[in-house]
Amino acid sequence: MASGIGYRGTNRCFPLWEDFQQCFFSSQEKTRADCVPAREDYLECLHHFKEIARVRTIQAVERDNYNKSKANGTDHKIISLSAPGGGGGSS
Repeated sequence: MASGIGYRGTNRCFPLWEDFQQCFFSSQEKTRADCVPAREDYLECLHHFKEIARVRTIQAVERDNYNKSKANGTDHKIISLSAPGGGGGSS
């Protein structure tokens, strides 16, 4: 990432990259342990690991609740966690 400015403007994660880079180069610790939160924020912005894990956890609970309600004869619907119109999910 040279400048963070591309064809469509500034990259959404570039400010987090700048924060991490500033921390990294100004850190007095050899291990740069004080920069771990900034690094995690930047990587989360890029890859959404924590967000994806949270959505999967919620979906697993929803499936479990649906299966339990089906066994009990109650009516529990599975909600879609995708974007409106995305169609990703069971009903």
